Amino acid sequence: MALRLVPRDPGFDDLFNQCAALLVEGSRELTATLAHDADERASAVARLAGLEQSLDEACHEVVRRAAATFITPFDRTDIHSLAGSLDDCMDLMASAAELIDLLGPSEIPKEIGQQVALLGRMAELVVQAMPWLADLRALAEVVVEINRLENAGDRLHRQLLGQLLVDDAADVPRMLRLKVITDELERAVDAFEELARTIESIALKES
Repeated sequence: MALRLVPRDPGFDDLFNQCAALLVEGSRELTATLAHDADERASAVARLAGLEQSLDEACHEVVRRAAATFITPFDRTDIHSLAGSLDDCMDLMASAAELIDLLGPSEIPKEIGQQVALLGRMAELVVQAMPWLADLRALAEVVVEINRLENAGDRLHRQLLGQLLVDDAADVPRMLRLKVITDELERAVDAFEELARTIESIALKES
């Protein structure tokens, strides 16, 4: 690992760790939107919207701090990329939660529940990945696991699409509602994989 001659600003680390923790909270609220009770779903969506706002504010503070700080912990472009990737993950989880609440299919296929569970695990791994400079080997293991989960998410997505075309062909409105939801969850899974790549890229540059 390269010797760092300039002290690292802990403020950036604190903000990025805060963002990662918010993603975990967001994934829990997304899980809550799978509840059968409409009021419970709506409450979860509202809480997730609040978390989305908190993460937006944290990301804006990262960008503001990067602009105001003469020496940043790593390249400003990478700081912007990391903040943007964190924001994308939360935005897509919030969007998926809103779709689940708005479209409200009476029965949620198990594959959608599994997609949501994958997002929760990915969010937990992002928390582990944030202190990337502490242990690059451990980071590599986290990134590999996120990639594995993304591949599992792809399979779930394809499986559900095939199932909808076969089992729900006679109920086109329901098929379309579920397709919209699973597509948005797949986008969120892809966003987490992109976030992992961003973290890994920064770590390799700084090592």
